[in-house]
Amino acid sequence: MSQAPVDAKVRTEGGSHGAVADTIHGGVHNNYYELPPPEASLEEKLESALRFLRSGQPTTARRLLDEVIAEDRDSGEICFHWLLAFFGGRTFWELSEEESERVMTELKRIVELPRSRWSAGIGVIQRLVLAGRSRPDEPFEGTGIEADLNSLPTDLSAAIRTHLERLIQGSLKDELWHRDVQEAQANQKAGNRRTRVWKFFEPDPRPPRICPVRGFVASPVVRASAGISTTVVIVASGTLGWLVAQRGDVSATVALVGLVVTVGIALRLGVEWRFRDEALRASERERRAVRFSYDALRPGGFADQVDRLYRSYVRRFAPSDDRERRAWLDATEIPLSRLRNDLVEAYREREVGADEIKWLVRFQVRDMRIRWTRGEELDPRPGVPARLRLAAGADAVLSLIALAWVTQSALRQDVLRATGAVLVLALAGAVAFMLGLRILADHKHVRVRRIDRERRLEQYNAEYRRWLQRLADRPTDTQMAQWLDCDRRLLLNRAIEEYRLKWSDIQAYASLEARGRSSRKARVKNGPWRYTRYRLLVFLLTSDGVRQLTTELDFEDAKFLRWERTNYRYDAVAAVQVSVRDDEASEFHLHLVNGADIEVAVTENGRPGVDEDPRVLADAVQDATGLRHALFVLEGIAAEGRRWWKGAAYRRGAGSRT
Repeated sequence: MSQAPVDAKVRTEGGSHGAVADTIHGGVHNNYYELPPPEASLEEKLESALRFLRSGQPTTARRLLDEVIAEDRDSGEICFHWLLAFFGGRTFWELSEEESERVMTELKRIVELPRSRWSAGIGVIQRLVLAGRSRPDEPFEGTGIEADLNSLPTDLSAAIRTHLERLIQGSLKDELWHRDVQEAQANQKAGNRRTRVWKFFEPDPRPPRICPVRGFVASPVVRASAGISTTVVIVASGTLGWLVAQRGDVSATVALVGLVVTVGIALRLGVEWRFRDEALRASERERRAVRFSYDALRPGGFADQVDRLYRSYVRRFAPSDDRERRAWLDATEIPLSRLRNDLVEAYREREVGADEIKWLVRFQVRDMRIRWTRGEELDPRPGVPARLRLAAGADAVLSLIALAWVTQSALRQDVLRATGAVLVLALAGAVAFMLGLRILADHKHVRVRRIDRERRLEQYNAEYRRWLQRLADRPTDTQMAQWLDCDRRLLLNRAIEEYRLKWSDIQAYASLEARGRSSRKARVKNGPWRYTRYRLLVFLLTSDGVRQLTTELDFEDAKFLRWERTNYRYDAVAAVQVSVRDDEASEFHLHLVNGADIEVAVTENGRPGVDEDPRVLADAVQDATGLRHALFVLEGIAAEGRRWWKGAAYRRGAGSRT
């Protein structure tokens, strides 16, 4: 029989869970189990301790309430909750000798406090403690406790029955159990559990981001060249206009005005042509780069995880028809990769997890599916349409005709000046036109991208607000703990019914709660892991031996699956062991003399994160799994057999485990 330190990450019996993302909640959830600062008020320390207590973490609550009761020893409320935490999840005989002496001394003092709302509850706890000091095989002196317990205010009675469950035994347990089961059945699915549990396992979403569009700034050489050539064009045009005006040729004047107009139109059409042509070329380059980039993704890296999310949602939103499914997958390949690259670039910080932007990936793919269903092109190729080519060609012809008409008129007025002006206009005009196309087309690229960015960002913000609203009623860790406690009680009841036992037939019991197969997990800061599927084991110790019931729990649907019953005598238990692997995963082993090994991975990732308390986290894991009490019970059986609860062996307690 051996025991190793219990902490850290795990797998369940049957293999690993595969690549399932872990979630540690931030935001308001992140502060729920924050330890109070040293300068906190007494009320703040008490509230923090009660949060731990309500969530099924009596060990940390006990430590915090020790500090609180040291500051105010006369408060009935503080003393009541201190007693709840002190015995939370423990029997009297799990206390060390020092703890036993302390609690008995404190009880004598507490019951003498002035009468208050808490006095009756404290009195019931005192009677339970005194009665609980008897061994399991001795008569339970609980006469009248049930009536006193039922006469308490509802909140006090419920708190005692919940936290001091292991102090209540024998015939009194029989009397109270039916009511406990009824409450568990009523509360198991309360608070819309079915529609809310999944939200606990959703990560806190990151606000939407899109990489900013870089503005276009022409180089000084380009700007200077454009300015000089434009000035020369204006001077040359002015010279031609002056010559035409001197001649008094009205038709040539009209042609000159028409030339200015057609050149302006040509510039606008040319900008559109260049913009579309460059967009097409960029699209082709991007297509080649996208196909190459698939092989460049580092396995397991952030970009690879985001890529997996996109592909997962593309498959999820794919049509069921094989032909349409292939068309959908082909149509989404390039735009999916483009979105992936943009998203990876926008969220490149190390602390961002792929699951935190899963909501955005899902929205993008869903929007893509809607547009694809409407018949829209998901990856349109801009190209230069024929009508733009025809319009540009017609405008060029009109410009040449107008220029020729103006030129012939100017030549008749002054051949030398007209010839020089036309040549200069042609050369400078070509330079100014080409530079103008480049500058204006680049500005249009920036303007179009910024408009698209603002449009997409507005859509993403709307979806982000919608998703936050959807997660607004995410259950707290306390609610998750309460639902799990209801499941555990109903499992205990199922075990008792399966074996046709009464509580008075049970000498002791223990339970283990571990991660189930293919389960997601999440937790709040300083809190234990919660799972979408659990592997639950119940051990009932009777006079004839150990009765074990094992099942899988679908936590979201509150359904038990795959029941397994196992029975063995006390002398069949060879050893109990907790081993810790290199990755700090803790496994519970119950070895039987016939060579069988009951193995359960019972703890998950006890390594503290940023600003987490290692001790709080380790205690939370053991409280949540039930490992501490299970070891106390089963190690005692492995060492002493059925003699364990009949004498000193049972009374030795668990000093090293408290």
